[in-house]
Amino acid sequence: MSEPHTQSVDAVLNRPQLGTYRGLLYAAGALLMALEGYDAYIVANLAPSIVRSFGMPIAAMALVFSIQSAGMAVGFYAIPPIADRKGRRGVILIGAALFALLTLLSTVPSTLNGFAAVRFLTFVAFGGTMPNIVALVAEYLPQSSRGKLLTWLFIAQGLGASVAGLIGPSFVYYHSWQSAFWFGGGLLLLLIPLLYIYLPESARYLILRRPDDPRIGALLQRVDPSFQPVPGAHFITSEEKTTGSPLTALFRDGRATLTILLWLSMAMTLCVVQTMTAWLPSFLHVLGGIPSAEAARMMSFSAIGAIAGPVLITILMTRMRQAAALSMMLCIAFVVMTAMAAVQSYPLLGWACGFAFGLLVVGSIAGLNSLVASSYSTGIRSTGIGWAGGIGRITAVAGPGLAGAMLAAHWSPLAIYAAMAAPLLIAGVATGMLTMLRTSA
Repeated sequence: MSEPHTQSVDAVLNRPQLGTYRGLLYAAGALLMALEGYDAYIVANLAPSIVRSFGMPIAAMALVFSIQSAGMAVGFYAIPPIADRKGRRGVILIGAALFALLTLLSTVPSTLNGFAAVRFLTFVAFGGTMPNIVALVAEYLPQSSRGKLLTWLFIAQGLGASVAGLIGPSFVYYHSWQSAFWFGGGLLLLLIPLLYIYLPESARYLILRRPDDPRIGALLQRVDPSFQPVPGAHFITSEEKTTGSPLTALFRDGRATLTILLWLSMAMTLCVVQTMTAWLPSFLHVLGGIPSAEAARMMSFSAIGAIAGPVLITILMTRMRQAAALSMMLCIAFVVMTAMAAVQSYPLLGWACGFAFGLLVVGSIAGLNSLVASSYSTGIRSTGIGWAGGIGRITAVAGPGLAGAMLAAHWSPLAIYAAMAAPLLIAGVATGMLTMLRTSA
């Protein structure tokens, strides 16, 4: 009996030109990330109006923020391993639909505790969907530009979050905070039927499950219309294959050091993002003597920086490896964030530091997510993204409390800012070690 004919998918999927089909898939992923970014961050922008409607003080919103982080961590941990076994497409469609419905249901509870419970479930869906969007898009991108294009993908999520901050207050002014949720959840829900029709399963994932699946040839023909699939052919790839549990595979076959360094980088950077997002306006006011309204406006500059950050990373990547670019950005971020102690003497520095926080710190998160997605093969990619993000969400919980304790203990501004920024230096060293690890591999 003759061996079945084989065809490699690498020549098609690694073509530098995206083409129409992959360009539209990339755009669909970006749109989905933008809508999820809007729905995920709308609460933070409308927190005073939301908590006032429940007759509670603003401090009570801490419960909602904490439980959203917990829900996201659960989603990051629990759902991506399912996608690595069952496929990306179904998990994305179900997760996005649940995220949209739960965003709409967030307007129903009459108590803050009920609202928090719905937001927990909402963020479980969000945490489970986002890594799989990234994984699916990554598996159709050419290897030569995968890191750059995945970094840009996170600009869409930042834009969605920025739109939430820009138009959310207008919904409150003209109607209610609930209408901002109806808008975001409704748009995402309308997108689901289009995704059901257009969104493909990952061709690389299909190879792992059934190499002679005829859907693989059809998908490759969409990517490259000149490709001619051979009936009954077995499709192959040079990509590394993994066996067993996706979670344990993160630590097998020489991947343990890679995984630990990625987790450390993500954990430290997310800790600083969470801490400074929570405290920076207050610290600019209390430690720097900046009026509270002006301090909030300084912090708003971080949104512009967060959009520019991925662009900066991709520019640096034209001259050095992605991990080296991130290491440089994180180390510079440590110096700049520590320099915020000088705001009391030089108030205008607050505007530059607000922008730099978005550019260097928040922008690094987009680069780290891209680096994680590019570091693992198809069989464990969703699990790798999800668990790195989950570790980061857990460690980020401690940051705001420690910063508050430093303020209560009357630490000097320099000591507080240096301590808050110190994890960035650890993350910078960890990503630098990744560069050495890959060089020696």
